[in-house]
Amino acid sequence: MSAGADAALPTEAAGSAPQRATFRHYRHLTLELAITQFKLRYTQSALGYFWSLLKPALLFAINYLIFVDLFKINDGTQFYGIQLLLGIITWTFFAECTASSMQAIASNAGLIRKAYFPRSILVIAASLSSLFTFLINLVIVFVIAVLLHQIDIGVRIVFVFPLLLELYVLALGISLFLSALFVQYHDVGHLWDVLMQLLFYGSGVMFSLTYVLQRVHLALAIGQTTEIHNSHFAWIVEVMACNPIMQTVEDLRHALLTPVAPWTELVVTGHLAAVHQYATLDAPWLAPAPFVVVILVVTIGALTFRARARSFAENL
Repeated sequence: MSAGADAALPTEAAGSAPQRATFRHYRHLTLELAITQFKLRYTQSALGYFWSLLKPALLFAINYLIFVDLFKINDGTQFYGIQLLLGIITWTFFAECTASSMQAIASNAGLIRKAYFPRSILVIAASLSSLFTFLINLVIVFVIAVLLHQIDIGVRIVFVFPLLLELYVLALGISLFLSALFVQYHDVGHLWDVLMQLLFYGSGVMFSLTYVLQRVHLALAIGQTTEIHNSHFAWIVEVMACNPIMQTVEDLRHALLTPVAPWTELVVTGHLAAVHQYATLDAPWLAPAPFVVVILVVTIGALTFRARARSFAENL
């Protein structure tokens, strides 16, 4: 098998019946690989799937004890505990999806050398495996919230699905980019571990964007000004608002748990500043910024993966 077969699908007419059959075949193959990886992840494990629950549960317990019980950090929103758990579950998916998908190509060197198929299937299958775990965890969080009466269900719950799709597309775009580079440069894995630590604290897992703006409001002296555009805080808040992970976590809290946690769009446009007494961001251009970031990430990831796919076999 030549290395050129790594790059793309067979060069048949896109609208031909054989090509459509090929796409259907790869769709089923991708799903089978994802299910297989999901099952193998918990094979020969005494607790099996419960390990996927234990990690976010312990992370939630540690953060809750330190930041809520010890340091009394609470953003003042309704059902803070379950909101924190939802943020950790969401973050755990993103972290595990990018970490496992990054090694999807490098860990399947033998398969790549022996068989022809679009190499992106391996990355997509790994990301879907993580998505399966995330969806199960999300259902469990929902059940816990119902049992504890810490949920306010409304029509807005329909927005959960596009928000999950946005998060998955972001994770997939990053996974394609990282997996393409990881084949030749294993240092990418170490660098990504460091960046993940930075992303964790900038993604609203333990606090909301409104909480950050409230702290900025206090720092600028209550009663004197609520404008942050001329302060050194401005760029920090704006970068956080552009983060698609923070936007997804914030909006998932609103859509799934409680309307008291506001939509990100209302926060960045300054519509709720007077009500909640936090610094006015008043930056409407930030509302579409997370979606633009997602589009850029998935585009760069796909193009990078396609450009480097031809050399996968020779670099493995």
